[in-house]
Amino acid sequence: MSTNEPRNNGSHETPVTPTPSGPTVLVADDMSIVREPIAASLRAAGYDAVCAADGREAVALIRARRPRLILLDLNMPELDGLEVIRAMNALPPEFHAQVILLTAESDRGRVVEASRLGVKDYMLKRSFSFQGLLERMTKYLPIAPTPKMPATPASLAGAPADAVNLAAPATTTTGGAPVKPLLARTDCLARAESALQARGMSGVVMQVVSMAASPRADLSQIAVLVGRDPMLSARIMQVANSAAYASTRGPVTSIADAVKHVGSATVRNTAAALGIFEAMPAGAAADGFDPIRCWQHSFAVAQLCERLITPIDAGAGGVAYLVGLCHDLADIFFHSQFAAEYAQVLHAHATTGAPLDQLERELMGLTRDRLLSTILQRIGLPESIRGPIEAFHESERAGRVPSDRLSRILRLADRYACGLLLAPGGSARVGPLTQAECRAATGAENPPRPDSVQFRNEILTLTGILARVAPRDEAALMRPLYDPVDARVWLARESTFSTFDPLAAALESMVRLDVRDRLPLAAQEWTDHRALVILAKSSANGNLTPAQLPKPLCLPPTGPVPTLWAVARADNTPPGTGAATPVTLPITLDELAEFCRPLAQAIPVPRKVPA
Repeated sequence: MSTNEPRNNGSHETPVTPTPSGPTVLVADDMSIVREPIAASLRAAGYDAVCAADGREAVALIRARRPRLILLDLNMPELDGLEVIRAMNALPPEFHAQVILLTAESDRGRVVEASRLGVKDYMLKRSFSFQGLLERMTKYLPIAPTPKMPATPASLAGAPADAVNLAAPATTTTGGAPVKPLLARTDCLARAESALQARGMSGVVMQVVSMAASPRADLSQIAVLVGRDPMLSARIMQVANSAAYASTRGPVTSIADAVKHVGSATVRNTAAALGIFEAMPAGAAADGFDPIRCWQHSFAVAQLCERLITPIDAGAGGVAYLVGLCHDLADIFFHSQFAAEYAQVLHAHATTGAPLDQLERELMGLTRDRLLSTILQRIGLPESIRGPIEAFHESERAGRVPSDRLSRILRLADRYACGLLLAPGGSARVGPLTQAECRAATGAENPPRPDSVQFRNEILTLTGILARVAPRDEAALMRPLYDPVDARVWLARESTFSTFDPLAAALESMVRLDVRDRLPLAAQEWTDHRALVILAKSSANGNLTPAQLPKPLCLPPTGPVPTLWAVARADNTPPGTGAATPVTLPITLDELAEFCRPLAQAIPVPRKVPA
C-alpha cells in the first residue's frame, strides 16, 4: 500500500490482511520482479513467505526464521547461492532446509556443484510457472492451508491493496484461468486522480522551461526566475558545483553565476526534471520496485533524445528532452501507487501466459498506457509531449516501429540508455539497431555515441541531486547493475547494423570488447579472446554462424569457445552449426550478464593452436 494512500475516516474498518499459517518459505533473489511476485503468491497460497535480496540477508533469515524450504537464486550480491548453501550446511541441523534452485540454463556447472552440496531440485527461470513451483514444493512441504480473507468492500478505491486476494471467487476468466478483478476502471482512475491532486509543475518551473527553451534565451532573466523558486535554486546550485561541471574557478556561489556556468539548456533540463520529479506522488513501492533506477533511465533517455534530435532540428531539443523524461511515468506511477495489485497482475501473467495488457485491463480496469495518458494530462503537459510518448508505447505494444520522427528518436534513446546500463532493471532488453532505422529517425546511419563513462556519471549526479539521496544510499545509487568482468570478447556484427548499438554498449560495460563485422579468420587473430558474440539479422546468414569459425577455434585444446549467437530472426539453421542454437534478439541485460559472468574464470585459448 502506498504511504500516501488516503485512509477511510470511520466509514469502514480497514480490512486486516490474514497471517499465513503454513510452513515458512524463504525466497532469495536479487531481482525484485522475480522475488516479490513469488512471495506474494506463496502468501496467497497459505505459506509464510519471507524475502532476501542478497546472500547475506538470506543467511540471516535462515538463522532468524528457520525456513522449511528455500527458493534460491544462484547469482546474488554479497554471497552467491552456493555460498549461502555452504553457510547453511555449517549451521546445526535444526537450521537446515530443503533448497530449490531458481537458475538460468547457463548455470549447469554450478547446479552440479549445488547437487554435491545436497541440493536435490532446481527450476529454470526461463520456463518458470507458479503452478509448477507449487507442484514441486509438495515433494518437500505439506500443502499450506489457504488463508481466509475478510470481506472485500464494494468499492476498492480507498482500500489497502493487500486486502484483495487473487484466490477469491472468480468473476472473469483469462485463457481459462479464473481471476478476480482487483480494481474497477473508475476506482483505478479515482485513485490516480487522488494521488495526483494538487500536484503539477510549478508556475516558476514552467516559465523557466519555456524561457530556457527559447533560442533567444536571456541568462540574466532566467537567473531571476530561478531565484523565485527556493527548491529549483538549490538544485541549480548543486548541479553547478557538481563534479560534472567542476572548474578551476572555485565553487559557484550565486544563482546568476550558476546559470552562466551550466548554460540555459542545463537549467531548462534540470528545471523540467525537478518539475516532473516533484509532480509525481511519493508513494513507496511495496513490490521492491526501485524508482531511482527508473528515474536514472528516464533522465538518460531525455538527454539522448535531445542529443539525437539537435543536429536535425536544434529548436526541438527542449520538447525532445521532456518526451524522454516523461516516457516512463506510467511505470513509476504504477509501482508507487498500485504495487500490491500489480504484483498479482505479474503473477497472473506468469501463471496463465495471458497478454499483460489484457490482464491489466481485466484486473485493474485499464492498461498502463491508458493510465499514462491520464498522468500526462493531469500534470499539465501539452499534446506535443503526450503525442510522441503515446505513439511510442502503442508501437511497442504492437511490435512495430513508430511512424513519426520524435517517437522513433525516443525508441532509439530508450534502447541505448538500457545499453548504457541506465535501465530500470535487469529485465530490460537490448539488441542492435539497423542503419535504416537510425537513418529514418536521425538522418544518420551511425549517430554519434556518447562517452559512456562521462554520460553515466552525469546521469547519476543529476539523479542524486533531484532524488535527495541520503549519503548512506549514495554508494548503492552509483553502483552499476553489473560488475565488469576482466575478459576480452570478440563481437562479430553484421555490417547492416548501426554502430549506435545498445547491445555492444552493454557489453563494453561488462567486458573488454573488440567489434568487427566478421568472424576471426585464423587462430592467430584470436590471441587472448575468451568468448565470441555474433549479431546477425538472420540465422540463415552463412557468413556469420559458429560453423564458419576456423576449425582450431571450434574445438581448441581448452574446449569449445563460449559463443552467444543472437539473431533478429531465427530462420532455418545452416548445416554444420552443430549444437549451436541461435537466440532471438532482443535479449535481457540479465541474460547478457549471465553469458559474461563465467568468462572471468575461463581459460583463454592458447596463442599457438595446432592446425
